[in-house]
Amino acid sequence: MNAYRLYELHDEHFEQLVIQICIQVLGTGTFSFAPGKDGGRDGRFTGTAQAYPSVKSPLKGKFVIQAKHTRNAAASCSDNDFTQILKKELPRIAALVKSGELEHYLLFTNRRLTGIKDAQARQRLQKVPDLKTSDIFGRETITSYLVGNHKIWRDLGFDRDETPFRINPTDLVAVIQNFHSTIKGSQDIFKSATNFTHVKKQKKNKINKLSEEYFEYVQRESLPHFDRIKRFLEDSRNEPLRGMYHDAADDLKGKIITFRERFSSFDEILTYLYDEIVAGGTVGTGQKRLVKIFLHYMYFDCDIGRHA
Repeated sequence: MNAYRLYELHDEHFEQLVIQICIQVLGTGTFSFAPGKDGGRDGRFTGTAQAYPSVKSPLKGKFVIQAKHTRNAAASCSDNDFTQILKKELPRIAALVKSGELEHYLLFTNRRLTGIKDAQARQRLQKVPDLKTSDIFGRETITSYLVGNHKIWRDLGFDRDETPFRINPTDLVAVIQNFHSTIKGSQDIFKSATNFTHVKKQKKNKINKLSEEYFEYVQRESLPHFDRIKRFLEDSRNEPLRGMYHDAADDLKGKIITFRERFSSFDEILTYLYDEIVAGGTVGTGQKRLVKIFLHYMYFDCDIGRHA
């Protein structure tokens, strides 16, 4: 997902996800969300946190956890609607602090959390009298945590419909990293991939349901690099990497065949594979574009996708 499409969850499912994350970072004493006196919903934890903000220096006290979910994939904590939501929460937070029910406030949202305005949101919370600590966890933080703890997402059943299949990108990433090291700083200009242009792809595109627009994108952005990839893989010095490449291609091909009906087009398959590989977190700076180029190369070279 953005291998984790948090905006596609229902509000109650997002709340379940937040509670499971808090069970991991705070402890098993985290209580599920329940309606508050004002109609709001929150989760609670009392005690010493297991790993928040860290294992070495955990916080202790009374925690209140809130989840603010939106179905808008482009939503940000900088948006006016979120500012208004937070503004309405401040009196309730202050009342809970005054009554002795709250010391640490944690707000989880699937909105993006970046920029100066987002820092202002944190500052508003910090101004609540006698509130010891507060924090906002945005989409980026939640996604990062799920990448390292995918079991939470899987155990909640959220990958049942949204994740067609899982892949192990290790071999392909290793090939890409070595290829990147080879071309880094090189003055050798990419040659046109003449070995590929003679292959008629119209029939294959039709069979695999690759759109004309995406195919034009591949030709424009990736095709000029294919000749160098071909030479890299055929170099006798790279024989172990060539084996890793074909192992990775064979794995992807088998899974694409098995789960092909879950995608409406091959555009979606290539985009999904790219997201899965990048979400693994091992693709280095300057290598993400190469992931897409290598996937396009696999398609052109008939390593993935039907060709008859």
